[in-house]
Amino acid sequence: MPRSRLALFLALALITAGSSGCLTRPIRKQVFQQSGTEVFLRSYKRGTSTLPQGYAHPVEIAPVRLAHILSRIDMRAGDHPKRVPAIPLEKLYDIADGMALALAQAGPDEQVVIQSQRKKKNLLVFDHFYLTSLLAYMKDELLYIQISRSDWEVEKRREKTTGLPETRVGKYPLNFRLIVDKGMTLADHQSVAVQWRDDIFRKPTRTRVTPTGRVVRRQVLMESLEDESIERAAPSVSAELSPQQLRALADLEEDRQAGSISETEYQSQRSRILRGEPAPLGNPHARLGDSTACP
Repeated sequence: MPRSRLALFLALALITAGSSGCLTRPIRKQVFQQSGTEVFLRSYKRGTSTLPQGYAHPVEIAPVRLAHILSRIDMRAGDHPKRVPAIPLEKLYDIADGMALALAQAGPDEQVVIQSQRKKKNLLVFDHFYLTSLLAYMKDELLYIQISRSDWEVEKRREKTTGLPETRVGKYPLNFRLIVDKGMTLADHQSVAVQWRDDIFRKPTRTRVTPTGRVVRRQVLMESLEDESIERAAPSVSAELSPQQLRALADLEEDRQAGSISETEYQSQRSRILRGEPAPLGNPHARLGDSTACP
C-alpha cells in the first residue's frame, strides 16, 4: 500500500476510534421469549459507561395484576371513534408474564422492551404477522407504559432486512391515542402512568378467561366499566343550573371524551360544578370545571 494511502487509512481509523467514544448505543439483554412474544432489557452506553436513567428497578409485580392493567388500556386510531384494546387479547397474558419477569430483573438503567407478534392465516396459504410493541419502566412509584404499535401488520421483507421496529421513549410512528381509566393517567397521548398498587387492578374488570382458556373482553359501553355505577351515584343535573355551570359541564365532558382527565378527576370536578363551587385557586386561567393537577 502506498505511504500516502496508508497515512490516510490510519488517520480515518483514528478519527473513527475517537468519535466512537461519543456515540450512544443500545445494549439489549433478552429475558423472555414465548409464542411470538419477546421481552428484553435495554440500556444505553456511551463509550464504556452506561448512561444513568434513574428507574426504580427492580420491582416485583404479579403477572396477573399486569394483565389487568394492560387490559384497561384502550386506544382510538386517528379520527376513528371506535374504542379498541391497545393490547390484543390473545397476547395479553404472554406480554404480562414477560413484563413481570423483566421488571423483576431490570436494573435502574434498563427499560423493559416488548415485541409481540400475532400470526394470522389468510386463505390457508399466506401468513400475516401483526406486531404490538411497547416499553415499560418504573419511576416515582408509577409504572409508565408507552405503546408505539398495536396489531400493526409487519411486511415480511422489512422483518428480514431491518428487523422489527422497537419502541423508543418519545417516538410515535403511528397516529393513535390512548384512553386513560381509573388508576392511571396520560403521560402523553401514547403513554400512561399507572398507580399499579390501586385495588382496581386486583381483579379482572375488562376481560375474563373462559374454561377453554380463551380471553374474552367485556363490552365497554361507556368510557369506563365503573361509569355506570358512578353516574348513578353522581348528583343529577338540575334545570336550574346557570349558563356558566352548563358550559363548564360541557367542557368537562369534552375533556373526558378526549381522555385528558381520569374518571376520578371527572367525577370530582362534575360534583363540584353541580354544587356551584368555584374553581380551585392557583390557576388564574382555569375555567369552572377545571382542577389543579396533583404534583
